[in-house]
Amino acid sequence: MVKLPTSPFFPHWARSVAEVNHAFGFKFLTVKKVDASDISVQHNCFLLPRDVVENKLVLNLTYQERQKASLLTIHDWRWRDNQQTSYSSDRRNNDGLNVSIYVKGGWRFQLLLTHNDESGDTVIRGNELELVRRFGNIKEGDDVAIWVMRHIDHVNNKSMISFCFVKIDWSLMIAATELRLAVF
Repeated sequence: MVKLPTSPFFPHWARSVAEVNHAFGFKFLTVKKVDASDISVQHNCFLLPRDVVENKLVLNLTYQERQKASLLTIHDWRWRDNQQTSYSSDRRNNDGLNVSIYVKGGWRFQLLLTHNDESGDTVIRGNELELVRRFGNIKEGDDVAIWVMRHIDHVNNKSMISFCFVKIDWSLMIAATELRLAVF
């Protein structure tokens, strides 16, 4: 049996998703305040904080996954002609890494993890991003806890990166804490 996180930011529906998909390697990434650009239909991308990508997410990706997501320049360098050069020239050749995003109710959406050359940031983008926002009831100003995990993709029989986006309802957290304090 897989040991699941016990954080209040990892709710019951996320536990069910993990159990059904035989997920493993859970890591808490961050709590992100949703900006207007994250919910903009024009931008169609959800920005991941740079420090979280560099210090947490990249460590959970294989070399091939970092290459597919155009994230090689963060930790990997190659030597060409005795000169250290980055992989930035290879970025244009990659569409992104296929990832699954789970939201409340266990809804699963297929998106891409990729590097945005214009801003230099890492984003999650794709046609189903609007559905992530709607089904997850994610709005500007909301706090979203982001978890990363792995599961076996039964089509390709390979380990795949997935995210759980958990909208935090601080009023419920405060009420639960007050209830616990009242009992003791």
